[in-house]
Amino acid sequence: MKKTLLLIIAIFLISASASYSQEQVSSKEAGNHIGKTLQVKGVVSGVFVSQKGNTFINFDEKSPNQTFTAAVFSDAKVDVSKIKEGCILTVYGEIKEYKGKPEIILTSNEQIISIEEKQE
Repeated sequence: MKKTLLLIIAIFLISASASYSQEQVSSKEAGNHIGKTLQVKGVVSGVFVSQKGNTFINFDEKSPNQTFTAAVFSDAKVDVSKIKEGCILTVYGEIKEYKGKPEIILTSNEQIISIEEKQE
């Protein structure tokens, strides 16, 4: 009985840690992973707020040449105030394609994994 309980606990811990481990790709590689839910990390090249209040965080190059975008729609309660051009940003979510470019739509603060200062 004790061995069975230990086995069940071990299986639970392994499956729990596997479900929380998240693969990470660079913003330049994100387009190769459409449809997958991953972490994407890259250098922010610009932050743009549209007339409708939607925020678009572009990576690596200025729009329209960005390699990846993190989009935050105006009705989402996501704090992007600390995200600045030149920082290294890691976001998490399903990578989708919009107008030929990969993007993740951010709907919660938990999808922002880290914001780092770019090291020279």
